[in-house]
Amino acid sequence: MSLNYNHNNYNVQEEVPKENLVSTGLRLSYDDEERNSSVTSASGSIVAASPFSQSLDDSLRIHLHRQKDELDQFLKFQAAQMAKGVRDIKQRQIASLLNTVEQGVSRKLQEKDQEIEIMNRKNKELVERIKQVTTEAQNWHHRAKYNESVVIALKNNLQQAMSHNNNKKVTADQGKEGFGDSEIDDAASSYIDPNNNKKMGNQRMRCRMCNAKEVSVLLVPCRHLSLCKECDVFTGVCPVCKSLKTSSVQVFFS
Repeated sequence: MSLNYNHNNYNVQEEVPKENLVSTGLRLSYDDEERNSSVTSASGSIVAASPFSQSLDDSLRIHLHRQKDELDQFLKFQAAQMAKGVRDIKQRQIASLLNTVEQGVSRKLQEKDQEIEIMNRKNKELVERIKQVTTEAQNWHHRAKYNESVVIALKNNLQQAMSHNNNKKVTADQGKEGFGDSEIDDAASSYIDPNNNKKMGNQRMRCRMCNAKEVSVLLVPCRHLSLCKECDVFTGVCPVCKSLKTSSVQVFFS
């Protein structure tokens, strides 16, 4: 059966070339026309498809360009926002730093103002103290000058008393009157005479107020040595001349 199939196939193959050989010219012409028509149709299809592809490319290009512009604008906006945020942060930091510095400076100024106020108060107190000390020094100076004058007067009285005592020795028979022209001079001289005898010393060196203690206070301005220290406290008038006492000086005998 296979032999018959091969034989039939062989016959068919022989018949086909025979047919091709008979119509060679017509077949070639037909094939060329078919080939040309297919090429022409393909070319027309390509030409027809080119405007669509170009419009698609243009729209895609426009879309991409739009996306790029939007992305650039977004990046610019974000950069501007970031720069603004950085500026705000810097401004807040600078404001906080300035506030801190201002508070510190204000606190230091207040402390310095307090120190200046304390120094001014101390200077004022010192000036007042200097004035007080100066016044006291002047008072002590005047008192020293006054005491110096009192001492000089006391020395003069002592010299007068010594002179009267010498006169007393020469004229012993004259009594009290030999010591001076008045009772005041006699009292002043007799109270400070250290060379009198014991009886006269006991009588005349006694206080003219209590008549018990020795005299030790010189009265001013009359300059009579006539009181003791205790009686000088409550006596305002000289017991010898009855003049008003303004002050007194204590005298120490050696």
